[in-house]
Amino acid sequence: MNLIKTRSYVASLQSILRYIALDNPPAALSFERELQVKFELIKNQPLMCRPSHYLNDEAYRDLIHQGYTIIYKVEQDSIVLLDIFKWQQR
Repeated sequence: MNLIKTRSYVASLQSILRYIALDNPPAALSFERELQVKFELIKNQPLMCRPSHYLNDEAYRDLIHQGYTIIYKVEQDSIVLLDIFKWQQR
């Protein structure tokens, strides 16, 4: 499956990485690397994460990573990363 990152997702991720890097640059790199590992897993098993708590549609899923929620949509041949946020922000 292809992994598609929306502009909204990329902007939110960059903001999160900058925030983490202010305190601990290696932690920001680790956060991103570990996230990529999880993306490889969902590319092989796109329905492995729970249905989204925020959207009432089985195609939308919530991937939880270190207190952050990544909402993604499972499409025919791709996974679309829609947003990433801290659960307290919603």
